[in-house]
Amino acid sequence: MRLLQELINSLKTDHSVTTGVVGPHLIAVQSQRVGLAANLLSPMASGSVFPPEESGSLTGRNVRQLAGWLLKDEWLYAGIGMAALNSMLDIDYESLTDVNAKWIIADRAAGKNLVVVGHFPFVETLRSKVRNLWVMEKEPREGDLSEEEGYQVLAEADVVAITGSSLINHTFERIVSSCRLESFKIILGPSTPLSPILFDSGIDAIGGALVEDESRVLSMVEKGFPFRRLKGVRTVVMAKDGLVV
Repeated sequence: MRLLQELINSLKTDHSVTTGVVGPHLIAVQSQRVGLAANLLSPMASGSVFPPEESGSLTGRNVRQLAGWLLKDEWLYAGIGMAALNSMLDIDYESLTDVNAKWIIADRAAGKNLVVVGHFPFVETLRSKVRNLWVMEKEPREGDLSEEEGYQVLAEADVVAITGSSLINHTFERIVSSCRLESFKIILGPSTPLSPILFDSGIDAIGGALVEDESRVLSMVEKGFPFRRLKGVRTVVMAKDGLVV
């Protein structure tokens, strides 16, 4: 939890939440900007959808208070915490490159061993470009590795692509510690905080999302759109100093 606490502590100011939306796939919190996060199905909760009567209760809360929910073991509440954090992070926009993280993965992993943590829609397009591709999932599909099997192959990977949701379900630190030091590690997805603090944990590149059309995105999240179908979102990458993406 050390990394999560550092992310929370990095918030320099506080704001009130103006809108909070919890959809079946995504969570959106609006304060300084609109922050996104995945809505995960937690084994400790009865469902992945926040009770409608409680969604309105997010409005007016302090963002710092909600960001603290990131430490909760109930993933839905931790996801609300991540969206709140992402709504108020101090972002160095000059450090961002307009590119989709999947292209960075494709370039870095060509002819090499790749582990993808999380079943991203683009996974199958990479299979013919890499030497070996392993997908590690908490709820594996056919051909995927279980979580425990995935930990065993991380040491064989040259490139590791990690879902930002690993910060919500608190598996991130174990994943990174299981990787080879010299492997290229990228974290990506709508939950991912665009914070250089992640570099201190061994991450080489950060792929995140910036909401540009706030009202449109809030509406789409409420209607249940998955991230890949959202309009009004800009995908960006932040890389370690000196690393060319």
